[in-house]
Amino acid sequence: MSRPRRVTRSRAPAWLLMLLCLLPMVVMAAAAVPALDDPVVDAAGALSADTRATLRAQALQLQARTGAQLQVLVVDHVGDEGIEAYAQRVFEQWQLGREGVDDGVLLVVAVQDRRVRIQTGYGLEGAIPDAYAARIIDKAIVPRFRDGDLDQGLLDGTKIVVALIDGEDLPAWEDPTARSVLPPDWRSADSVIALALLAGFFAGVWRSPPASSAAKTPDDFARRHRERQRGQSRAGAKQRARPKRLPAWGRPMLVTAVVAGGMLAAVVWAPRSALAALCIVLALCVPVASLLGWCWRRSRGLRIVLLGMLGVSAGFFVVMLLRGQLPPSLALHTLLDLAVGIAAMLVFFLVQACRARWHKDRSSFGVRFAVLLLLTAGYVIFALLAIDRVDPAARLAATIGWSAGTLVLYFAWIFTMLPGEKARGSRGSSSGYRSSSGTSSSSSSSSSSSSWSGGGGRSGGGGASGSW
Repeated sequence: MSRPRRVTRSRAPAWLLMLLCLLPMVVMAAAAVPALDDPVVDAAGALSADTRATLRAQALQLQARTGAQLQVLVVDHVGDEGIEAYAQRVFEQWQLGREGVDDGVLLVVAVQDRRVRIQTGYGLEGAIPDAYAARIIDKAIVPRFRDGDLDQGLLDGTKIVVALIDGEDLPAWEDPTARSVLPPDWRSADSVIALALLAGFFAGVWRSPPASSAAKTPDDFARRHRERQRGQSRAGAKQRARPKRLPAWGRPMLVTAVVAGGMLAAVVWAPRSALAALCIVLALCVPVASLLGWCWRRSRGLRIVLLGMLGVSAGFFVVMLLRGQLPPSLALHTLLDLAVGIAAMLVFFLVQACRARWHKDRSSFGVRFAVLLLLTAGYVIFALLAIDRVDPAARLAATIGWSAGTLVLYFAWIFTMLPGEKARGSRGSSSGYRSSSGTSSSSSSSSSSSSWSGGGGRSGGGGASGSW
């Protein structure tokens, strides 16, 4: 047992020697942290003297005004550890910010690695959250760096950082073309689709049959029957006075011509990458637009819906123009109309449920409405108070939870206000059953004195019940 012990003792110095040989390689892989002697440490020598002076004066003024410490570090590279680990190591070694307040912020630029990072202390995470730091880098610093202007990128980025520490808002950086869902070359495609849909709609309206005045009462039916029996001369005059209609094959040919014209325009003006998709959209949507046009004169509800959609789109268009932005794309118009239509449908269902409850029992409506109104007010107040206390990282989950709560509250309104017609109908049907059974018993009792009887027919339960 003594020989294995000797082998183990002889191998231990060999392992220590290997570790000592690998230690310089680890040290060489990690970039050195320069000495902290100025608000602007330019170890790479990439900044001009004027830029260093401006950044230094800005950091000193910020520290004198608020106590926060802004530090700029420019190096050639950060080694294999990455800029995130390097910035954390620099921040811990330099101990930026006041003790107990932790109001330091570090802006690190690795010139050869083409990387930049904003590292904030615990005390500035509220003023400069991670999302704000990312937007500052993406919108203010990186565009200048890509143009080769390292000095101006640092000046712009540190200016916004100082403004956030002072309590100002983050700049909007709104691009006028960002409001358009589609790229600029899709504007021609939007125009082609919009004009093709409009042409298909008018193709359906042209010579479409007017709304027929159906007989609503027996008197109306009798009057129309007498008018049809008045003679051939007056009927012939009416036939001659009727507007001309397209033949059976005319409207399909007209819609096909509109689709073909839209596809030809898409080939000429639309981007080639979207040509197949545009042809599919035209082939599917133009016949639908033509059908809506054909029903325009026959359906009052359809006219209200289409005019409402047109009003929403026109209002959206005017608002975008007043804000100095490009008109929104056709896809955005469609999504907006769909959202407004869904909201209007939900409001319509709620109003109909409230009306039904009001007509059935007004006292019950008042009690239910007061309870639901108090419940809704409490939910809204709770949501408004809680929205400011939610951590930004949990904002998405909170939004989903509030949306689900709003949906539950909406269905609570609907089911509470519904008058319960099903239960009332069952009571009516049971009474009807009793009356019918009484009638059948009376008829059976009188069957002996009359030859009138049934022929053996059956019923599937169809009919209606009423009350007064």
